[in-house]
Amino acid sequence: MEWGLGHASRCIPILNYLLNNCQADLVVAASGPQAALIRAVFPTLSIVDIPAYSINYHKNRAGTITRLAFSLPHLAQQIRAENRWLLEFARNHPLDAIISDNRYGLWHPKIPSFLITHQLGIKTPFGKSVDALVRKQLYRYIEKFNACWVPDFKEMGQSLAGDLSHPKHFPGIPVEYIGPLTRITSADKNAIIPDLANLSLPAFQSTITKTFFQFSSGKSQEGRGTAIQLLVVLSGPEPQRSIFEELILKQWAQAPGQSLLLVRGLPAEKTVTKLNTEQLIPIPNAMAVNHLSPAALSQAIANADCILTRSGYSSIMDLLPHHSNCCMVPTPGQTEQEYLAHYLAVKGLIQTQQQHRFSLSSILLPPSPGG
Repeated sequence: MEWGLGHASRCIPILNYLLNNCQADLVVAASGPQAALIRAVFPTLSIVDIPAYSINYHKNRAGTITRLAFSLPHLAQQIRAENRWLLEFARNHPLDAIISDNRYGLWHPKIPSFLITHQLGIKTPFGKSVDALVRKQLYRYIEKFNACWVPDFKEMGQSLAGDLSHPKHFPGIPVEYIGPLTRITSADKNAIIPDLANLSLPAFQSTITKTFFQFSSGKSQEGRGTAIQLLVVLSGPEPQRSIFEELILKQWAQAPGQSLLLVRGLPAEKTVTKLNTEQLIPIPNAMAVNHLSPAALSQAIANADCILTRSGYSSIMDLLPHHSNCCMVPTPGQTEQEYLAHYLAVKGLIQTQQQHRFSLSSILLPPSPGG
């Protein structure tokens, strides 16, 4: 689904396992940025285009909620369409098994089909009665599969998704908790970031505008690698991705810190492009890249003092096991992210802010004594 890159990124460990442990002959069905992300990590893998859901977001929370509510009939049509697509594809391409990440039409009546989702409990902005109705319809889709794989811990006390992955009522098929899925691996702090090692400053500046965006890396105490005061990892649908990016850069330009690395979440873009700010304000001590490989992103996470990102579930699975200082800002109107941010903040695992009250300076402040 097109809620962001997370549904593709969390498939990376599954694809790695199937390739390395099962010697599987894989075909990936994806489109747009999701396909670009998979192609960047697995350049030799066969990728086929699949019809997109085309979810449209609004510039504000109320508008997004309204659009999502009115899009439900369209989503039902798209689910039926993708099922027809799969049936036709399977007639021409023999398949032994199907693994679907949150695409509810990718099941087959004669081929073992498995759904990956952490969204068994539903959180809408319209109350428990609507939640129950939406969950009932959702379970009708889920029960077409042979089993449901939940990327979370089975024990509620360890859960990263809370009520979303541990509902009171379960669908009528086997539900298996497979643990969090992440593309991130452990890395030594302040080592070189692979993707940036050969990227010289003049080459980077000429890609955009020299007077517009400047970079000054902080050095570790050992004099090697790059220490990052703030790592920003963006993702999610437009226009909210660009709105949040512009908000962050404007506040950084007004009160720059020591070093900012912005990963824009645009794997389909081949080069760094001019950022979407309304005014060409010089932004010191900052670098932006459209995308980082899993190894480079793992190293950037290890090097960062603080990380700012959305509260998408894949970002949560990537970051919480590897970093203790994260601030997550939910996409306005995406109630799942709003719930997750609140849930994890109450548990003391993250900081969180609402986008309309976002303050970058409060994130960059050193922690108070005693946490």
